[in-house]
Amino acid sequence: MSLFNRLKSNSTASLKAPSTGHIDEYGPVVHEPKLTISSVYKPMEHPPLTEEQQEKLVQLKKYIESIMLPETHEYYPNERGFITEATLKRYMRARKWNYENAKTMLENTVLWRRDYRPDQLDPDYIKPEAETGKMYFNGFDKCGRPVWIMRPRLQNSKDGERQVKHIVFSLERGIRLMPDKVENIAIIVDFKDSSASHNPSVATCKKFLDILGNHYPERLGVAFVVKSPWFFFATFKVISPFMDPVTKNKIKFVYDSNEEKDTKSTSNEWVHIKDYIEEDQLECDFGGRFNYLYELEPYWSLLLEKTGRPYKVIDYN
Repeated sequence: MSLFNRLKSNSTASLKAPSTGHIDEYGPVVHEPKLTISSVYKPMEHPPLTEEQQEKLVQLKKYIESIMLPETHEYYPNERGFITEATLKRYMRARKWNYENAKTMLENTVLWRRDYRPDQLDPDYIKPEAETGKMYFNGFDKCGRPVWIMRPRLQNSKDGERQVKHIVFSLERGIRLMPDKVENIAIIVDFKDSSASHNPSVATCKKFLDILGNHYPERLGVAFVVKSPWFFFATFKVISPFMDPVTKNKIKFVYDSNEEKDTKSTSNEWVHIKDYIEEDQLECDFGGRFNYLYELEPYWSLLLEKTGRPYKVIDYN
């Protein structure tokens, strides 16, 4: 997950809004993103549970039920919605079906959620982080996963705590955008016009990675790295040996065009992004046919309409 480590800039100067093209060919520019899936999709499926795995799942459910908040507690509906069978399975898979490890991990998340209330983060507090379009959802991939677009060059804040909460807020909203039987997201990290100055503070980076790794396991479906700069390859070479192999293999580097290129910079897979995302779901900047340009108010209004204003209690996929 260290590809996210380029989310913070030491400078807020010369911020440049996302570009869009092909106006004549694909119609006028639109400012309303695609936050509801309208096409046929094929969710990723996991193999049926073995008898042993089913027994461990029942055991985990019994334990977590025993430590849940009382029904009279104000946060009980949120906790009840989080503790679903899908959640239990994700934590078991994340810990390779080791019951004790999964139990510890999930219990820590339950306690963290009671304190952090990630599903109740105030949109008004988060909104300043969204002004430039450095991070937003738009479209769905062929597996039905919401597409989370990140543009490090558009970093506009030096508030490390709010930056982390913006990411957590986005994760929670992305979960609420997931259609039936979909439980993870696709990410596009667009490094266009980024420079080596886009370095994170160590404290902010570590805090975010801790939250993502420990409290949102199995939520990353695939991550596409677009226009990879030399400094990212240098960092990736250093960190990749320490990454979980499953997570590392989810990171795909995107060809700039249909032509092949030198892929010696990394052993990770190089792909054509349109093999994963239909053209009508993909922005023109990435070779698609959706002529979208980010604007804060249309995006923010539609996001809250779809995911809750100020928030919405759900049963987690």
